[in-house]
Amino acid sequence: MLRCGATWKPSEIKRVIDTFPSSTRVVQVVTDDGIGFLKGMGNPQGNQSLACELVGSELAAWFGLDTLEFSLIQVSAEDILPLHGEGRNVEPGLAFISKYIEGGTWDGGDVYLSKMILPENVSKLVIFDTWIMNADRYPPEDSFIPIPANRDNILFECQKRNKFKLIAYDHTHCFVEGDIWEELGDPKLICDERIYGEFPEFSPYIKREAIVSALNKLRQLDRKTVQRIVTTVPREWGITDRLVNEWVDLIYKRSIFVADTIAAKLLTQGELGI
Repeated sequence: MLRCGATWKPSEIKRVIDTFPSSTRVVQVVTDDGIGFLKGMGNPQGNQSLACELVGSELAAWFGLDTLEFSLIQVSAEDILPLHGEGRNVEPGLAFISKYIEGGTWDGGDVYLSKMILPENVSKLVIFDTWIMNADRYPPEDSFIPIPANRDNILFECQKRNKFKLIAYDHTHCFVEGDIWEELGDPKLICDERIYGEFPEFSPYIKREAIVSALNKLRQLDRKTVQRIVTTVPREWGITDRLVNEWVDLIYKRSIFVADTIAAKLLTQGELGI
């Protein structure tokens, strides 16, 4: 079952609460079904960033990571949604929107990490970021584009008894380090051996059992599931039949490559049983 619009599907934008100087110029809005954070067409990262967000969020949900509730919402010409610092508004058309939750972004300390429910999700998130080549949390050391560590892209949702849930969100910079519509067909992407998302502070929480479990899940991925996810990307965001096929090919083949290679990079020989 696809996650987009499954549990939360606002249909009308009521008003703007705030705008943000993020790369996609996120707009916080009130909808007919609560508060959400909207990424719209015409943002500085291009409409392909919305496609990455949608596909990345669906893959995260399939992989078993906790995500924000998310949906697509129509922005009309009458909706005045400023793009922060751009002097213009979100363009009319389908936008990606995620639901507001009570929580906080990570400051790099151990308070959230030490009080996590499901600490195994740290290992799972590193494997996920490596699979989708997400350079926007913690890039590989030899990243071609110098991107700083982005701890704001680690979100923790407040739970009962002062516990926190790790949430996988913000996937606009995945799969390639440039324009995804131009680079998707590069076969070298499938065999990128670098590790993504491995913050140094994560090291105590990366465990063999969690890695084995996550890789077993990754090996269950089938091409039809990937096809079903990628074909939900709206055509108005610039995707074509050729790009659908190339993207499905990359995601599926890379899942096999990562499942076969990443354990040796994350674990010592002793942990691997060598």
